[in-house]
Parts: sequence; structure tokens; C-alpha cells
Amino acid sequence: MYSQDLIEAVLKHCDIVTVISAYLTVIKKGRNYVALCPFHDDKNPSMQISAEKQIYKCFACGAGGNAITFVRDHEKISFAAAVRKVAQICGYNDPRLVEDAPRVKKDPEIGKLEDCINELQNYYRYGLSIPEAEEARNYLDSRGLGPEVQAKYGIGYAPMDGQKTIKFLQAKGFSLKNIDDIGIALVRGEGTSDSSAGRVTFPVHNPYGQVIGFSARRIRDDGTAKYVYSRDSRLSKKGDVIYNYHNVATSAHHDGYCYVLEGFMDVMALDRAGIPNAVALMGTALTKDQINLLKRLRCEIRLCLDGDGPGQAAMMKAIPALTRAGIKFRLVDYGNDTRDPDDILRQEGAEALKAKVNRLVEAVDFQLGYYLNNKKLESAEDRQMVLRAFIPTLRSKPPGIEYEDMLVKLATATGYNAEAIRELARQTSVEDDVEAIERVQLRMDPTSGQAVRRVISRMELAERTMIHYMLQSREAIDFFEKNVGSFTTETLYPTIAEFLLEFKDNHPGDPNLSGVLAYIEGSGIENADAVEAAVSDVALDESLPPLSERALGDCATVIRDESLAIHQRMTAKRVIETGSLESGAEANAELAKRIRERWAQRKPKKG
Repeated sequence: MYSQDLIEAVLKHCDIVTVISAYLTVIKKGRNYVALCPFHDDKNPSMQISAEKQIYKCFACGAGGNAITFVRDHEKISFAAAVRKVAQICGYNDPRLVEDAPRVKKDPEIGKLEDCINELQNYYRYGLSIPEAEEARNYLDSRGLGPEVQAKYGIGYAPMDGQKTIKFLQAKGFSLKNIDDIGIALVRGEGTSDSSAGRVTFPVHNPYGQVIGFSARRIRDDGTAKYVYSRDSRLSKKGDVIYNYHNVATSAHHDGYCYVLEGFMDVMALDRAGIPNAVALMGTALTKDQINLLKRLRCEIRLCLDGDGPGQAAMMKAIPALTRAGIKFRLVDYGNDTRDPDDILRQEGAEALKAKVNRLVEAVDFQLGYYLNNKKLESAEDRQMVLRAFIPTLRSKPPGIEYEDMLVKLATATGYNAEAIRELARQTSVEDDVEAIERVQLRMDPTSGQAVRRVISRMELAERTMIHYMLQSREAIDFFEKNVGSFTTETLYPTIAEFLLEFKDNHPGDPNLSGVLAYIEGSGIENADAVEAAVSDVALDESLPPLSERALGDCATVIRDESLAIHQRMTAKRVIETGSLESGAEANAELAKRIRERWAQRKPKKG
């Protein structure tokens, strides 16, 4: 990584409007500029570019940052490469751009394994053309996987004599250890053979398009496993990869969506139906590494696991993981259809499949539907657990059709009387008081083009306003440090505040927004993209009042009063529940512990 002062020098000598104009048509609008956002299917210019602040922000999909992050995300290159590209566009020269350029050293052993598995893939592709593979070709034709699909996805055939495969690779100069290290060697009494022998092969790639393993399907029902997978190796582990990711990384960014399915046959089914933006988990469990890959797509994830019991249960488990990762997502509502996409395509055709996978619902609607259709709530504990989970969402909805619809569904799923649930929703709990409505925020959904309503608590609005001021003025940062100290809401504002305190200690004068974004990028924090987008969002929020001493004081007062109110309500609740004054002290300690934990979780991780 380049030094921070070099990155800031590049940003200082470059103009963001010039940089973005090298990629997009930019139109001046008032003090700022606008352009069609390249990170989602933008019909009207929703990307705002501030020449004054040297940042950009899309108010539809949320993308934001400085000139370097724009080039990085648009070209899908490394941050260091984007630094050099920005300097090139603006004609800025500095010998350190060449001298300090990161040099990636490739492990020669990994290179040898990649060469070995590439030769194996070529062998499998050739194998599909030999006379022995006629049955394999007939099988693929019966599944609708013709030559064009075979070529796109690299489908092949492993000849029945697996020892010939091993001898072919040895003739190419690879050792038995190399062959074993790519995960396909099967040691038997008569010698080493190919574990995929006699099967149709489907290569699995890493995000950069390099083959790293295979899934091999039997052609006839001979009592063996339907699929065999190459073993985990130095090139791959099954939980680290997503099938077809390398093919959709560009188009998913541009189109604004990507379907996530269970198996590669489903991916090909959607592609044949005219939906190419689809990947597969090769199973139902969504791992942390896979979530990170999906986050890098920066588009709406459309979760579409199978409609059977395990598939729907896996969808339920994925919801909190995707939510915690800050990924925008919806889920496919199968209703009571337990068929997978490949079956639907073969039985009803492309239009029926497209109609099925376009039945998209929000997480809360899917969860309610799951309890209505898939999992009967047997015990009172289960019913109360579901009720507690959904009451905050019900309470947040305005009176009207959506409220009544959710109320009826919740009553049906839990068996409780609808009017009793309505009354419960009117009551106010300690936790819900923290989210008391202060303002309604409208954002444009890039997929539907509709305004999305979001309520902001009084506390969150005060923190957002304080961050807005801190991004403008060193005095505001000093005021925060002296009079507020920390934030506690479940947002990125505590993280941003910590960064601004660090930035102030290393940079004289008022904050430079572009420099702040570069500082965040260079910190090594895992969710840097999300933090940078949040900074851009707050900085360009023109609905907030202008900076003044009174405004700063008002923010501090709200934060102090809301914290005190939470404190008092927790104490009162504990005393009422236990009848003991001593429990009030326990509530105080619990609140203090919770605030400390929240703050510790948000402190940036230094790289």
C-alpha cells in the first residue's frame, strides 16, 4: 500500500469531476454535478459529485467515496492500481508511484498447481468430444445443456480410465504430488486414478476466473454418489468459493442484482431463461467468506435457495448473516412450490421460471411466510419468541394496509388474537424507546425505483448531525471530544467519529473530505467501503441545519438527554420487575456495560 501522504498528494492534485468524466457523462447542476450511477441500473442521474468537497455519492444505491475509490470500484482493480490510474488521468507525476508500487510475489508452487489444473480442464473439455463420451453428451442434451452452454461453463468429461488421466498429467511434467495437491487423485490397489473418472465435469473457479476444483456428476444411476467433488486443496476450500462468481462480477455491478442459488444446474437454468446474473453456493450453508464475496458485488442479492424444507430453513439462517453484513437483499417467495429452478425450467419453460424467481419479498415478509407455511409453531415459547421478534417491525409501520396485513399474518402464525397483538404493539418497551421516531428518511430503491421509508430515532439524528458538522470543522471535532465523547447507536457513526478524532490528531486545520476517505481506506478496517459510503452520505445531506454553536449544543443536549432517558427507563423497569431498589443499580451497570461493548465493537481494526 502507498503511504498516506502520497495518497493525499494524488487527491490534492486531482479533480474528481475530471476523473469521473473520463468514465461517465457528467452534467453540471447548480453547485454540483450529476451522472448516471454505474453501480446500479440507473434510469435518471442519481450520482451527485461535489467539486467543492471532492466526493461523490449515489442516493439510490448508496455508493460513495473519492476519486480513487470511484476508479477502484468502476474498473474493479486494487486500491493501489486506482491511485496510479487517478494520477495518470490528471497528469500528476510522482516517482513514488512507481518506486513504492506494491509488488505481489506469487508462490511458485501455487503457480505449478494452477498450471496442472488448467491442463486437466483442457483434458476434460477434449474428453467430451471422444467416442466414449457419447452417453455424456446425450445426458447433457437431455438437460438442455447444449454446446454453447458447455463452452461458457467449461463442462467436460473425465474418461472412464482414470489412470490415463494421471499419465496424461505426468506426461505434461507434473508429479504425483502435484496431482494429489489439486484434489483429484484417488489411490487404489492398482495405482493412482482420477476421482472424477466416467463422469461429466463442472469446473469451479475463484473470483478471478482461475479453475480451482471440479464437481463431477454421474451419467447413469449406478449406485454411486450423484456428485463427487475434488478434495479441498491449496487452491480452494469449498466454503471459500461461489460458483460462477467470476462470470457475474461485472454484470451484477451494472445491473444491480445477483441471484444466489444452491447448485450450478440452477445457475445454468436461470441463464438459459435469460437471467445471467446468478451464482451458486454449492450447498445451502452460507459461510463468512461467501458473504464477503457477495458484499463485494455491491448489488442487491436475491436469495433463491430450493423450495424444500432444508432450502427454506437455510434461507431463514442466511437472513441475519446478510443483515449483519449490511448487504441489501430480498428473497424469492416460492410459496409451496418445492421444485428447484432447473426442474421448473424443464417442466414449465423460461417464462414460468422468470415469473417464479421474480416473486421477491423483504426479509420480514419471508420470515412470516416461513412460519405460516413451513414451520408450525408448537410451543408457547416458540410463539412468544416469534411475536417478540416481529412486534418492533409491526410498530414501525404506519397505519394502513401494510400494517393490517402484517398484523393478520402475525396473528395467524402465532395463534394469538389480532387485537391483543395490536394492543401489545401500542405499548412501549425500553429498547423500543431508544428507536423513538424523530424523522422519516426517504431513499430511492435502485431496483424498484420507489421511495423507501426509513425512520430515524432522535438519538441517531443527533449523531448524524454531529458527524455532519465534524466533517466540516475541526472546532466541531474538538466540541465532540470535550462535550460528547462517544456515540452508542447501532450505526456506523461511532466508527466515523473515532476516525475523525484520529484524523484530527494527524492533520492540521479543518478536515478534507477526500483525505478522510483515503485515511479510512488505508486503515485496514474490514468494512471500509460501508464507512466511506456513510461518510459521503452524511457529508452531502443538505437537509441538516447549518453548523453553528447553537446547533452543536442542541446535538449534545439530545445525546445526553436520550442516554439519560434510557438509563432511567432501564432502572425503573428493573425495579418494577423485581420490586427491589438494588436492581436499579444492576440496571445502571448493565447499561454501562452495553455501551462499552458497543463502543468496543465499533473501534476500527488497524491493518
